[in-house]
Amino acid sequence: MIAEADDRNPLAQLLRTANETMLGRSLQFDSASGPSLTLDVSGRRVLRLTAAIGLAGTETCLGIEVLEDEHKDNLIKLLQAVAAPHHELRVTSGPIGRGGEVVSVGLPVALLADLVLIDLNDLASDDGFSEPEVEPSEPEPQTMVPAPVLPSADGLASFAETVGPELVAWLVVGGDDHGRNSGPEEMVSHLQGFLDDERDSVERQLDALSAEPGGPICVTLGATLIDGHSILCARLRSDVLLGVVEGDGTNATLTAWRSVLS
Repeated sequence: MIAEADDRNPLAQLLRTANETMLGRSLQFDSASGPSLTLDVSGRRVLRLTAAIGLAGTETCLGIEVLEDEHKDNLIKLLQAVAAPHHELRVTSGPIGRGGEVVSVGLPVALLADLVLIDLNDLASDDGFSEPEVEPSEPEPQTMVPAPVLPSADGLASFAETVGPELVAWLVVGGDDHGRNSGPEEMVSHLQGFLDDERDSVERQLDALSAEPGGPICVTLGATLIDGHSILCARLRSDVLLGVVEGDGTNATLTAWRSVLS
């Protein structure tokens, strides 16, 4: 539950939930007043509306492969309808819906919040509710290798080097391999900036996917802003790795991850 019946502004809680979603997820919002809608969200952006129940005007957004600026006003009306004041609002998180492998841009959650005059960082303005949490439901990302055994002494830098040339840029933060990196300076700098800002959000998303909080996990995501590339995210002990994979590096990634866990 992200909003209770006495919450004056459930829409703020809905937008904060979407804004916390870094890895590609499907978020289903259900209001106690009856309406429901489901969004594909990734990288703090709303990619598409995939389902809606009990809402008028959905034809303007439903079925659109990638939501663009021209859809923002209609999408806001739908969000306001499902996040009706003084009604409980729940969210369920699942694997991203159709088209997760397609390059998508979508609508920034921050833009939607600005248009409805909501400060995503000002929790005090919404009756003091705590930061919303997404309720996981058996997620299945494109590539996920759970940890069957305790990891070996090898770290994420060794894992990255084992993946090979398909991993064109990578960076490790935290733990023994902190600061280890490889690839073009501009790409590594971008990865560093992202992890500096979003490390906590990435950790929460990995916890939603892993067998246990803080457990080893490796995930590849196909939805990126660079055609022909995907994002690799891995966690081992206190280290987190973020990298860019060129082409189909699935087999190399799986092989390298198994070697780390063996």
